Amino acid sequence: MAEATNTLAGLVQMNDLNLADIMVSDLLQDAPVVAAMAAVPASQGGTVHKYLKDTVASGAAFRAVNTGLANAAPQEELVTVTCKYLDGSFHRDVAIADGFNGGRAAYMERETRKALRALFAGLEKQILQGTGADANGFDGTPQNSFVDYVGDDMIVDAGGSGGRSVWLARTTVDDLAIVAGNDGSIKFDYDPEQLVRIITNVSTGAGYSALLATLGAWFGLQFGSRYSLGRIVNLDGTSDDLLTDDLISDAISKFPASRQPNAIIMDRTSLKELQQSRTATTPTGAPAPFPSESFGIPIIVTDHLNTSESAFTTSTTT
Repeated sequence: MAEATNTLAGLVQMNDLNLADIMVSDLLQDAPVVAAMAAVPASQGGTVHKYLKDTVASGAAFRAVNTGLANAAPQEELVTVTCKYLDGSFHRDVAIADGFNGGRAAYMERETRKALRALFAGLEKQILQGTGADANGFDGTPQNSFVDYVGDDMIVDAGGSGGRSVWLARTTVDDLAIVAGNDGSIKFDYDPEQLVRIITNVSTGAGYSALLATLGAWFGLQFGSRYSLGRIVNLDGTSDDLLTDDLISDAISKFPASRQPNAIIMDRTSLKELQQSRTATTPTGAPAPFPSESFGIPIIVTDHLNTSESAFTTSTTT
């Protein structure tokens, strides 16, 4: 299946060509936000990604003839993203692998599928929860300084006391994007004849022989500009603090006209709240269907959002 080159599925390359058809793009469906996000290779070719962000516009103004004008010089900020290593390596008892109907290779391919699924799910959780999910990982969307307290321009306060957030993202190669280190390579090493000894009892030396698969990749998150990400906070599930289209409309209005969000990210509870806020208009009076979009922007439902956020205030960063 062909993949766009600006998605993670398009960038990812397995180092072992014998496992290149391991359905990477399908595995990303277990991490729907990752599957939908733009992705870029680390600009330095390794694990460091740098880009310039405009912070002050160049000046321009009308002037009278023979009258001088001092136009302001533009300013840029250097942004550096350092990728973190996501490790999905595993070992399996050789007795199980040899006892598998298809043999060692088939068994390890089966286990690799599971490991890849876990790897991408971990990547999505890090994007949406950041260091709150794994302190050894990269900063995620909650660590973006433009959406971490109620006073931020890109925040909409639902009025509750913590609970959930709904994210609005503009994900393009110039905005919110996954940074894939080493040109998007996922390191995979496995030799069906190479065994390692797993010691289960240090004092007696008891253990077993295992097949080892080294699986991992370097990832980071490019935030883009301050207008690449919006957030609805304090959705605590009480009757007055539920997700509605009005709140989504308020969040969309914070994005520039030429740079509107292209994804709304929420969990199943927020999706239910949005569905129940809509009035059915069918002749039969059937309930409104679960929404797949709001104001033409696709909704992505994920199970990897934090569901117990602390309350957001005008002066407190969560």
